[in-house]
Amino acid sequence: MKILNLIPYCPVPPTFGGGLRVYHLLRWMTRHHDVRVLGYGTPEDALRMEEELGHPAERTSMIPEPRLLSDRWKRLGQLYAFARNTSFTEVTSRNRAMQAALDQALDQEPFDLVQIAYPVMGYFDFNTDALRVLDAANVEYDIHRRVAQSTEGFVRKWWAEYEYRKLYPQEIAICREQDAIFLTSKRDKELLEPDVPGVPKFVVPNGVDTEYFQLPEGSSEENTLVFTGAINYFPNAEGIEYFIKEIFPLIQQRVPGVRLYVVGNAPPESVRRLASPDIIVTGYVPDVRPYVQRASVYVVPLRIGGGTRLKVLEAMSMRRPIVTTSIGCEGIDVQEGETAFIADDPAAFADATVRLLADRRLRQSMADRGRSFARERYDWSVVCAKLEDGYAAISRTAMPKGVVNA
Repeated sequence: MKILNLIPYCPVPPTFGGGLRVYHLLRWMTRHHDVRVLGYGTPEDALRMEEELGHPAERTSMIPEPRLLSDRWKRLGQLYAFARNTSFTEVTSRNRAMQAALDQALDQEPFDLVQIAYPVMGYFDFNTDALRVLDAANVEYDIHRRVAQSTEGFVRKWWAEYEYRKLYPQEIAICREQDAIFLTSKRDKELLEPDVPGVPKFVVPNGVDTEYFQLPEGSSEENTLVFTGAINYFPNAEGIEYFIKEIFPLIQQRVPGVRLYVVGNAPPESVRRLASPDIIVTGYVPDVRPYVQRASVYVVPLRIGGGTRLKVLEAMSMRRPIVTTSIGCEGIDVQEGETAFIADDPAAFADATVRLLADRRLRQSMADRGRSFARERYDWSVVCAKLEDGYAAISRTAMPKGVVNA
């Protein structure tokens, strides 16, 4: 099948959740289909994708990233969006250079399918008869809604509510234009169904490279906790601040000497200032696996988010017992007490963590079950088979939009 794939960034190296999904799906698509890629980045990015993914650089067009996405210009972009009475997402997503590259690609060759990674790549005019598929790793408007409901800061709460109200109708309109939508969880599918009832929806979950994320030789350190993720992503920063302020002191009272590693890119000042001899904030690391390996327990104290968290699957794949909130493991078929402990208030989260720290045998049994669970249900080879099932289903039907409902 000939596929045109629009991506919002270069996924090489795959250092965060969204990038990992784009990376593994594109790697699969490149091996099984004739793919042309349009994305934001540089010519050097196209060469890196050829080296890492085997996707020919001449079949990749990388457009310079919109200036308003940079930290330097972001606030100006938000003011511009407010002045225009639209979402910041729309302001940063409508890009003339990308539209020109898209028009050129569609004029140069016919495609069977056009796939966009995330709704942000759906703000363009698609002059094609090809089937159109949205890979929605998140329902973006729902994340803003959750931030507005959960955050305490007035400015952030106000802005999240504003962005939610403006983004919601835009994202729904983009979804309605598709011939199919791939979602990472049953919850996201059910969330969209009332507003987008006529478009087939398929659950294609996030996955994990179980060969890469496996436990090398060496034992964990006693009484050591770890959290990994892009710390400059607000749900991660909010979650780890909540853990350090409200949960970690409860653990320290019962487990003297317990240590926490906060591992991830660009931690904001609000996280960095929480560092101490017992709380190590690493910043960016080229490989999270050594930190996951040394941990006795992996913690996922998230209270905001959407889609599914790849960090949970990576920890399971590396045989690390997990304590998580309900949102932290949302979209993953975690079995409470079997493959993870789930706790949504500070005392219960601390209790579960202390229980695991105190019981090596319990840690081992949960870790072994988690590894088997990740391999059987969420290895990328299993996930990509679901992607192919979705392609096959929409190719068989090929009906007008609004006729099929999966």
